[in-house]
Amino acid sequence: MPFKFLLVGLIAFFSSVPAHASAVGGTLALYEAGRYDDVVTRAETEANAASFVLAARALNAVAYFADDRKEARRAAARALEFSEAAIEAAPDDPEGHLQAAISMAVRGANMAPARAFFLGLARRSRRHIDDALALNPDNAWALSTSAAWRLEVARRGGGRLYGADPDEGFREFVRARQNDPDNIVIAYECALRLLASENVVWRQDALEALEVALNVAPATAFEADIQARAKALQSAMTKGRKAELAFIAAQP
Repeated sequence: MPFKFLLVGLIAFFSSVPAHASAVGGTLALYEAGRYDDVVTRAETEANAASFVLAARALNAVAYFADDRKEARRAAARALEFSEAAIEAAPDDPEGHLQAAISMAVRGANMAPARAFFLGLARRSRRHIDDALALNPDNAWALSTSAAWRLEVARRGGGRLYGADPDEGFREFVRARQNDPDNIVIAYECALRLLASENVVWRQDALEALEVALNVAPATAFEADIQARAKALQSAMTKGRKAELAFIAAQP
């Protein structure tokens, strides 16, 4: 049945640095500084796979933090266009597939649930995640993205419909954190999604991940913004479970 497609746990891939970072040079520096409009402009000029991925990541970040739902959908739609261009230019690179999955998640989070269901956003995003994992099964970002998808789809009632196993999602988060233990974004998303699941067995893992998100020095503007979210989550938790759940419910 239709359900609200809030899968922005997929955001975990936003701050990753591509393996071919040297190919984008100044564009990467603009992304790291949070100059997302400039990233898009440069990518349109450079027109290569690495720059297309950075443009998609920048636009997905804009969509994630946008206060206006229409603005978020517009940015996510542009991110998908850049993601598809990246896939066409470099079909063996998992990053284009992951950015495509993220763009669909952010778009779905900012539209009516029935519309998201009609567009098949959950299944389409899953296909891109599976493509990324097939290309690189040990990629921490791909594992984290997959984990968030499984946990959020299951939590929002689509587990049977979409074959989303939360236990498998938990295992993927564990592997993602083992592969990149000091990653702020993956740690925060792991903490948030495990706490949201309300599985008491996973709570200690969530708290340990949150400590990483709070204490590792951010290397990019996006990581700094995510760390601010982690601090807000911690503050809510000190006020009790009701405040903690209210914070989780307010997240995109």
